[in-house]
Amino acid sequence: MVSNPIEKKQDANPDRLVLTDTNDGQFFSGAPPFLAILLLGFIGTFAAGFLTYRHVLLASQAGAVDESFLCRSVNNINCDAVLLSPYAVIFDFIPSSVLGLVGFTFLLWLSLSGLLNPRIRREAWAGLLIYLFVAIVFSWYYAYIMLFDLDFICPWCVVVHLVNLVALAVVLTIAVKKRRRFELPATAPVGERVCVFLGGAMAALLVFFVTGFLENSLSYNDVKKKYDDLSDNPIVVASLLKVSPDYEITVQETDPVYGESSAPYPIIFFSDFQCPVCLRKEIFLRAVVDLNPSYLKLVFKNYPLSSQCNARIVNNLHPVACEAAQAAHAAFIIGGVRSFWDYADLVYAQQRQLKSRPWNILAEQMGLETARFTALMEPGSPAEKKVREDVDLGTKLGLDSTPEIFFERKKIPPNLRGEHFVSALEDLIRANHPEQRDLKLTK
Repeated sequence: MVSNPIEKKQDANPDRLVLTDTNDGQFFSGAPPFLAILLLGFIGTFAAGFLTYRHVLLASQAGAVDESFLCRSVNNINCDAVLLSPYAVIFDFIPSSVLGLVGFTFLLWLSLSGLLNPRIRREAWAGLLIYLFVAIVFSWYYAYIMLFDLDFICPWCVVVHLVNLVALAVVLTIAVKKRRRFELPATAPVGERVCVFLGGAMAALLVFFVTGFLENSLSYNDVKKKYDDLSDNPIVVASLLKVSPDYEITVQETDPVYGESSAPYPIIFFSDFQCPVCLRKEIFLRAVVDLNPSYLKLVFKNYPLSSQCNARIVNNLHPVACEAAQAAHAAFIIGGVRSFWDYADLVYAQQRQLKSRPWNILAEQMGLETARFTALMEPGSPAEKKVREDVDLGTKLGLDSTPEIFFERKKIPPNLRGEHFVSALEDLIRANHPEQRDLKLTK
């Protein structure tokens, strides 16, 4: 026999009856659990939002960005260094912090829906449980990376991970406590249940696209937007380069050169061994040189984004970049230009594991003289002096990010790629060397 959850109770007034609920409410739970998740959601949203904003600033201006008072760099506490690591971007496009922001939007939607609509609380709680199990997997992964693969800890990243962990504990505890409520018939119509999840997905997608729009506005207004509409028009690019400032950069014997040393037109490349974009750019530049060995050569110069050897950099964004540069030049001093590029390739191949500082291991792997290599890694060695000379040159040129490319005394726009990049080189050679007016570079 099933009891009726609604029964009549005699009031103090004998002429009035009061209806009471004998099953402690017909809905999944009261409002307090949803309020708790809502509060955690706001904390997580603020943390993920700050990280997203900071990542966009760093991606657009790198070393020129001042420290934020919300995350001061102290010892191994450095949010900016973590945000500039290769792990901070997914598929070379999406900042991982954006995924956190999107996830917290979904969490806020479900918790707010359950708070305002008691009929939907069971479904909203089940959705929160499923989402948080997925979120905690990402949190464990990124927490592991931060603790064991990176040199620095990001406090706001820790906040995000802790919010996910605490929220999962709360939701799981309530779900276990009220597990029998999941077996009861739904109190909300089907349309209402569908709408709460569809609305959450739509809100999350809206945040994703709005964040992408803001990223474009913040990142590229000062760096990329100036060239986006021009890069498809070689005539406009040539005109822009013609009126841009001239930079005098001397190629020295101590500069590693890729290609034929006798090639007349050097591409000056300022790079950082911990910079993922630098690796992709260097691969492209080597390919361009390989296609045009009679005309072009690639000249490597260092500009580590690390306060260890670069006073212009406010934060120690790439903590071992200076050591990596010194190690590569030690290889150059010992084994010549071929050893430099081979060593550079090994460093790039282990770009995500440079925290262990494998300089001597790589040198042994290449068969370099260990004692001499170790001596060249000491302060004041010729290898260290070369790195500092490159950094001083980059500072005089006003650099605050990498990669940067100079050709024929002109600074090449950072977003110029592919055939348009090669066309710009052609135009500069023709403009500065009338005898080469018919020159055609292979693209």
